[in-house]
Amino acid sequence: MPRPLIAAALLLCGCNEIRYQASRLRAKAPPLEVPRAASLPDRRATYECKDGEPFDVYFPPGGVGAVLSLGGDDFALRDLEAVAGKRYGDDRYELYLKEDGTAYVTLEEKRIRDRCARR
Repeated sequence: MPRPLIAAALLLCGCNEIRYQASRLRAKAPPLEVPRAASLPDRRATYECKDGEPFDVYFPPGGVGAVLSLGGDDFALRDLEAVAGKRYGDDRYELYLKEDGTAYVTLEEKRIRDRCARR
């Protein structure tokens, strides 16, 4: 199909109308209110352990995964299937958050932080 015919077909089908529709919808939308940082929930938790040093966990917005902070190093963990509570892990580390509020961390299936409670 020659180019002039393609351009004519696009004009006839109203494709330009579709392209500008989103900007009209944005113009009529109510203003977006962004909450102040102080009103956002704290997504970082510190756990004190009876067996091992404390560690921090950061939960990114959207509730997917966690970032485990151990001794100044951060490890991105993905959601894993758990029988009870929540479980996050990567190829080496796993974080278990039990329903009773306690937690523990394993490194290659060996517990390195045990009997931990949120501060």
